[in-house]
Amino acid sequence: MFHIDFKFSQAHLIVPRIIAWVLVILLVAIFIRRIVRCIKTKKPFFNKDFRLLVKGWDKVRLIGYLVLLCLYPLAMQAIHFLPASIIFMFLFNVIFNGVEHVKGFVAAVKAKEGWSNPSFRSIIISLIVSVVSSVLIWLIFGTLFKITLP
Repeated sequence: MFHIDFKFSQAHLIVPRIIAWVLVILLVAIFIRRIVRCIKTKKPFFNKDFRLLVKGWDKVRLIGYLVLLCLYPLAMQAIHFLPASIIFMFLFNVIFNGVEHVKGFVAAVKAKEGWSNPSFRSIIISLIVSVVSSVLIWLIFGTLFKITLP
């Protein structure tokens, strides 16, 4: 029978290890698929036309996402789970909806346009989604599962 032995104090380390192994297996599968394709087409594994990113990739979204992803754990240590999650989820939403909405939001506030402006709606909806989802996650884990978040 399948059985896992672990100390409760180390329980939080199980899922990251499982995810790491799944990612390693997927990486190996990608390499095997690439090798098979290169053998079938008789092309080299590394060719000079190979591009990691597509032409015209969105630098703001990718780099912004990676920066936020690195800063999020540090923010959780400094200001705890709930405020950090609200702030960073909002920033992730702003990055992926388009940073240009921030300029439109500021212009809408100055012109007192409110909901009639799509940028204003986008920013407000991102803020509402960030607050509601973060609070719900915090409440569900804290009350239902009895797991305190950092």
